[in-house]
Amino acid sequence: MTRSPRLLLALAALTLVGAACTQQESVTPVTPAATTPPTTVAPTSTVAPPVTEPAVTQPEATAPETTTTVPPTTTPPPSGTPSSTSTQFFSGGDADGWLYVGRWTGNAWEAAVDENQQPRQPAIASDEVLIHEIDLEPTVGTVGATAEACSDGRIGPVIAPNARAPEDPGFGYRSIAFAADWPTQPRPIALVDAQVDSYVAAGAAAFDGTGVDTSSGTIEQIVVSDLDGDGDDESLVAFGGTGFSTLLLVDADSGAALTVARDSIPVADPDTASTTEPAAASSETHRILAVADLNGDGLMEFVAHAWEGTDATVIVNSYDGTEVTAVLTTSC
Repeated sequence: MTRSPRLLLALAALTLVGAACTQQESVTPVTPAATTPPTTVAPTSTVAPPVTEPAVTQPEATAPETTTTVPPTTTPPPSGTPSSTSTQFFSGGDADGWLYVGRWTGNAWEAAVDENQQPRQPAIASDEVLIHEIDLEPTVGTVGATAEACSDGRIGPVIAPNARAPEDPGFGYRSIAFAADWPTQPRPIALVDAQVDSYVAAGAAAFDGTGVDTSSGTIEQIVVSDLDGDGDDESLVAFGGTGFSTLLLVDADSGAALTVARDSIPVADPDTASTTEPAAASSETHRILAVADLNGDGLMEFVAHAWEGTDATVIVNSYDGTEVTAVLTTSC
């Protein structure tokens, strides 16, 4: 499932060009010597029949076979037509009950709270779900009894195996689970561990005009995939440092960056020597929990996790090739 970032391709291309030049030079001296053996190549023409024999034994038959094998790896473009099957989404962390995130009704996204901001209790019908975590293959989970999923009294199912504990500081969510009768990951997803200069610059630019000093910022996560199925990859980039964090969607070809989320500790106003907002102990931190097709339309949503102190939020985002839309959001 790994796809190498496109900037590595450029290095590979340069290496090939260098190799080609070296080969060109070695061929020139050999040419004179090669002119004499052409006559000795007459015996080689006797070797031609044996060569033809293996050829008849079907290198050509192999080619069609390989061609037939390629289509399964190439997923057709997204249909854009979502499934009419209703499915519920649950996010898991180190608690027993999985938090209800919302659902796809079969024709629309429905939030975990109603228009009066009252929690909707999920009607858990499925015995099995697919559990998605960003650094693991999807696994089948078994739905059991319900348990308290948040201290405000909301309940959710117990799903086995339970999610791994979330990243530091150890509070919040690590995965998303839902039932689906369609391929949930129609295209490869890759985690890349690198400090890409252009991504660092895009992360710093997200705080332009805010007064935040981003000089200590680093790339904390890069997830690469073709979200919208157009053949070009997108990179989901978490960038941050002490007191600031942002999540970007970067077009891996053009380098254009969209700011998906951003948070920072308020900066002191130099004129009043006070903060423009109440002081915060820390800023929200952002990570990608999962990338998957949540409603069967062939486009992949990305599920983000934002946490600060003891508050954690799960956001399901869609991307249509132009803009990002938060379709479901829930917090605990």
